[in-house]
Amino acid sequence: MKALVVFESMFGNTRHVAEAIAEGLSLALPTEIAPARHPEAIELDDVGLVVVGAPTHAWGLSSTRTRDAAAMDGAKHPDHLLDVTPPGPGVREWLHDQKGRHACRGAAFDTRIDKPQAITGSAARSIQRRLRHAGFETLATPHSFRVTGTAGPLASGEIDRARQWGEALGRAFVATTATPAAHARSGR
Repeated sequence: MKALVVFESMFGNTRHVAEAIAEGLSLALPTEIAPARHPEAIELDDVGLVVVGAPTHAWGLSSTRTRDAAAMDGAKHPDHLLDVTPPGPGVREWLHDQKGRHACRGAAFDTRIDKPQAITGSAARSIQRRLRHAGFETLATPHSFRVTGTAGPLASGEIDRARQWGEALGRAFVATTATPAAHARSGR
């Protein structure tokens, strides 16, 4: 059983957070990372935990329209735009295609501007709802990581926070998937 971190990133901030989460998860279980942009390459056959993240666009999860707008904005910040191909499918589309994945657990994260959530919105909340709708059992509450502006960079300390959150998710997953015999030996 392994973990998989699926992400969408326009300026690289969400990718960096996804990599740090994967690093933390890997302390508890084998972990892979995959961009949602290439859904044909994402296999869930032996995945027990999928962690899904995206940037917050227009108070929620990105869409074709908001990805196009971000790509145009990226032209103003070419040093921040990691993926120069035209915007393609993202987390929204990937989750839409995941109906019936009941064997997997799930967790959601986002990146958003460093302001109160009431002002910025949250892609993670939308991802969490879509995970549940697709049949994933959620493992944790949605988590946000802060960026200082539309193109970033990440706020100070966010990579460490992402790594720690990934580590905590890995421990929680392992604890909830322990065999009944292990629970009996531990007195649970």
